[in-house]
Amino acid sequence: MTTVEPATSSPLSIAILGNGSKPEVPLAAERLAAAITAEPGLALAQIDLSSDTDLSCLGADIALVLGGDGTVLHTVRRMGDCPVPVLGVNLGRLGFLADLTPAELLGRLTDLAERRYKVDDLMTLDCTLVPVSGPTRRFRGLNDAVLRAAPMFHLLDIGLSIDGESVMAFRGDGLIVATPVGSTAHSLSAGGPILPPDVRMFVVTPICAHTLTQRPLVDSADKVYEMSPRAAGSATFLVIDGQVQLPLSAGDRVLVRRGQTPFPMLRLPGHSFYHTLRDKLGWGATPPGEIVARS
Repeated sequence: MTTVEPATSSPLSIAILGNGSKPEVPLAAERLAAAITAEPGLALAQIDLSSDTDLSCLGADIALVLGGDGTVLHTVRRMGDCPVPVLGVNLGRLGFLADLTPAELLGRLTDLAERRYKVDDLMTLDCTLVPVSGPTRRFRGLNDAVLRAAPMFHLLDIGLSIDGESVMAFRGDGLIVATPVGSTAHSLSAGGPILPPDVRMFVVTPICAHTLTQRPLVDSADKVYEMSPRAAGSATFLVIDGQVQLPLSAGDRVLVRRGQTPFPMLRLPGHSFYHTLRDKLGWGATPPGEIVARS
């Protein structure tokens, strides 16, 4: 769901977040802080460039996250159920979630001050690890939950069930359950489809299945997806958003559900899902044949 922010006379308070261990982040934060302070209609609430602060009670109207997509994914876990919308500022490489550069943002501060933006409620996932022995553990993610071998020295025997019904069993390098946002990440590299961010679906993508019949599957996010390694070596892992890595044993169960709380992402005018695909994946580029034909 997308909401439009109502106009108000009070200044928009902004928190600046990021990974301060990266040398370019403190300098970018300093420049943005000065520009925000000088912009009528904006107020600087706080700057937090640590990597482990609890952000579940963030005291700001919106948050700017400086870094790449990995920094945004890390911020998702730090914020928990915090309802403060996030705008990603790209200091990394590709930047699907953080698609504005600092220079672009500096030219769009008036849009923020005048509340010319929308908030997209991005679907999250809840991942529950139920081990054969030991306590159950729960994690929140935005992109995906992946069952994989690491390092990739052996095939895994993997089973998948949806709402208690067995769907597939195969040998391969792994299995991905991805949200619509995560469909442009690891799942896309493994041959999965791209889903628009406003659909409520999961995409299940096998990684290098040792058979010709296993293909990606798209199904409702209102169901429970269970992955399980039928046999697990010492290097079998559950990986969440490419950042949280947990060892698995044979018989452990990984349950993936739609998250109860969406993650609010702020979107400025002129930026959209398809704009990002055109810009980041080169969909808007002129095909090489046309360049030759026109020259």
